[in-house]
Formats: sequence, C-alpha cells, structure tokens
Amino acid sequence: MTAHWRPLRVADIPAVSAIAKKVHPDFPEDDAVFADRQAVAPDFCFLLEIGAAPAGYVLAHPYRLCSIPALNTVLGRLPEPCDTLYIHDLALLPAARGSGAARQIVEILSHRAAPFGPLSLAAVNGSVPFWTRMGFSVTDDPRLAEKLASYASDARYMIARQLAPEPSKR
Repeated sequence: MTAHWRPLRVADIPAVSAIAKKVHPDFPEDDAVFADRQAVAPDFCFLLEIGAAPAGYVLAHPYRLCSIPALNTVLGRLPEPCDTLYIHDLALLPAARGSGAARQIVEILSHRAAPFGPLSLAAVNGSVPFWTRMGFSVTDDPRLAEKLASYASDARYMIARQLAPEPSKR
C-alpha cells in the first residue's frame, strides 16, 4: 500500500493522540496541544496515511530561531517575527518506517519554510543521527540548555539547510 501525506484536520486529533502515545510515550502532550498546532499553522501540519489508516503525523509551525516552546504548551498564536519553521513533532508508526515518508515530509516542509528561514527542531530519543541524515546540524546555544533539559537529557537543538522553494505548479 502507498503511504501519502495529507493536511491534518481537526477530526484527526484523536488519531494523532493515539500515534503520539505509541511513538512518544515519554513525551505526553494533551490533545489541546495537537489541536493548537493545527489551528495556528494548518499549512504545516500533516497526517500520513497508509491506505486509509493513520500511520504518522507531523506538526510544524513558524517560530523564532534558537527558541523552543515548552513541551505540552498551547501557543494560542505565533510569535512575531518568525524566522524558522519549527518541527514540533514527527511521529511514524512502525508500518511507515523505512517508507521514505519522513524524508518526503521534511522536503515538503523545507520548501514551505522559505518565507520563514531554515527548519529547526529539538531532537530527542537519540534521533540526532536520523535528523543529521535529513540535513540538520546540532546547534549548541547556551540559552536553550535549560529548556532542552526539560525535554530530555539527550535533547539537542538542530537547524537544517533550506532547500530551494517548490517550483510553481502550472
């Protein structure tokens, strides 16, 4: 079966919550956080489906470079100015891993990030090698140390090179 990304809808929040509980049990977040990200940045939040079954999601939103929101926090609105597209979470169920879906959504987000600057994220669960393969580099910024430690002892802030904007569809 083919995996495909589609825009995340409010009705998908229970599926996102279920996936998050399986993939990120050590980083619990309320459904209100997932709904908030979809509401403040609908152009950057997607659900991965294999067939008709939810198999992953990505939540991203414009934010400030070298800054990260606290875990399990509703934003309500985006800060101004925004100079990065922050990947809040990318989660794939085992059935979707190795399908190329992660690289596909990172490329989509990179193209959409053009007005804001580079992609950024907080890597957890030993995922620095994965994100490095996706074009991200660890950025050590002492201002982030305390907030990163609240995520996990191995959390690292990473920034990606930006891809060229998507070609216009004609």
